[in-house]
This record gives sequence, C-alpha cells and structure tokens, in this order.
Amino acid sequence: MSEPNVVTVTVCDSSPGIAPGHIEYLFEPFDTTKTTGLGMGLSICRAIIEALGGRLWARADVLSGAIFEYTTPVHSAVSS
Repeated sequence: MSEPNVVTVTVCDSSPGIAPGHIEYLFEPFDTTKTTGLGMGLSICRAIIEALGGRLWARADVLSGAIFEYTTPVHSAVSS
C-alpha cells in the first residue's frame, strides 16, 4: 500500500506464522502465546506508533510466517 507523505516499514519472517483467528488479538494488552512474558510488547509498539500519527498492523504471510507493517508520517522538513 502506498500512501503520500508516509514511510511504510514491512517486516516479514519465516516463522510458523500466526494462528488463524489470532491476528485480531495480537495487539491486545496481556495477550500472549508464550509461556513467559506479559504480552505487552505489540500493544506498546502500536500505542507509540499511533501517538506519532502512524498505524501498525499484522497479517499472515501466504506462504509461511508473519508480516508486520507500520506507517509513520514524513516530517515536513524531509518531504520537500
């Protein structure tokens, strides 16, 4: 997706992926599939990115793994 005046960052991996139906919960505080940890990481990341005017989302890769993407606005001094 290409939006004017934003930078898009995409991170793909080759993990087992995201379980079907779990994507909608990934960014919920305290949601985790790990045996250790608090489940706060993605929630905090999304809050920071949104506070800066961006967006953060995830989707399953068609072949395998996961894709995380975020956008952040380009600073006006940089976009000229």
